[in-house]
Amino acid sequence: MRYFSLFVLSGYIFLFLSCKKYQPAPEAFFLKAGKVSVATTTMQGSGSNKITDLYLYVNGKFQGAYPVGNTMPIVTKNSNAKIDVFAGIKNNGIKDLSIYWLFYQPLTFDTLVESGKTITRPFTFTYNSNVKFAWQENFDNPIGYSLIKSLNSDTNFVFKIAAPSESYEGKSVEFGLNGNSFTARVESSLSYTLPSGNSNVYLEVNYKGNQDFAVGLTDGVNLKPALIVKPHADWNKIYIQLADVVSGPPKSSSYKIFFQIQTNDNPGARVWLDNIKLIYL
Repeated sequence: MRYFSLFVLSGYIFLFLSCKKYQPAPEAFFLKAGKVSVATTTMQGSGSNKITDLYLYVNGKFQGAYPVGNTMPIVTKNSNAKIDVFAGIKNNGIKDLSIYWLFYQPLTFDTLVESGKTITRPFTFTYNSNVKFAWQENFDNPIGYSLIKSLNSDTNFVFKIAAPSESYEGKSVEFGLNGNSFTARVESSLSYTLPSGNSNVYLEVNYKGNQDFAVGLTDGVNLKPALIVKPHADWNKIYIQLADVVSGPPKSSSYKIFFQIQTNDNPGARVWLDNIKLIYL
């Protein structure tokens, strides 16, 4: 009988703790992002984005990072709350490396919502006014585009405007190997001076392909790869940090951006690119 009583008592304790654990925070309301988008000006190019997380601050205090689509609890004690939400992205496309994206302006709300309520609203971010757009290419200019074949790679590889069925927004570009080439490298037609010692130097790009490819900087002699991008069958967005290669040796006063496929076992290797942006703060 004594053991039975202990068992019953343990069950009550378990139920009490379980209920307590999953109760919502007192005097809280809940915020949920509907559609998440980026609004741009004509000088900022495409609003394509891959915002995956939302970083929540309430009255200046960090509350947590929440995957887009998750409900965010906000404890207000039925008083006004100043809410700041930063966009979060996967740095270099790495699943477990989420950072809040300083290039987008945070959203700020000053609001009073009744406790227990759930508010769902669209989140529309804009670029920070301090962002410098060093280079943009969306391949929609009828006069031509600023991505060219590199003279330091095979010259007979495929490089052309993509078929409409393969394009992302408007026109896109396709490059890849054929039966007689092993290296396909394209690069910006101009060189750019980028800030050294600044961690906020990035390349945004939409891409898809059946082969991994390198992205990095070149001074015309040296290649400084920043990242090997894995194949992605459907169009994807990636934010590539260039700061380490800008600041690392061998240093140069200016760089071109390159994209390179190199393989000898996939003669049909293809990569499609769109909405290239070289940006820094």
